[in-house]
Amino acid sequence: MIIHLPTGKKFHNRKEAKIYFGTAYYYKMEREKKDLKFTNTIQSATNEYEDTIKAPAKQGK
Repeated sequence: MIIHLPTGKKFHNRKEAKIYFGTAYYYKMEREKKDLKFTNTIQSATNEYEDTIKAPAKQGK
């Protein structure tokens, strides 16, 4: 869930937020890491989470 802090408006996913704010403005808020609060998610708005994912080890036979 995404919460827009100044207005308190809640969005269930990024798609809803992008439609409401417009894609360019939404990404601007995401980059600046202000006015948005992400809850109930393991992935942040940026690609930081992808950098911490480790590839599964291959099991040899």
